Amino acid sequence: MKSYSPADAKFLMGGVKGLKDAWRLGVLHVEYERLKKIQEQQQQ
Repeated sequence: MKSYSPADAKFLMGGVKGLKDAWRLGVLHVEYERLKKIQEQQQQ
């Protein structure tokens, strides 16, 4: 489990409000996919 900064937590709870937030959401999604793939590899 990864801990998020207070700014990221506020963004995740409040939603996208602009282009910068949309970009950050994309970054968090890519990071999630990477961590999910690593976890699946460890379970095998």
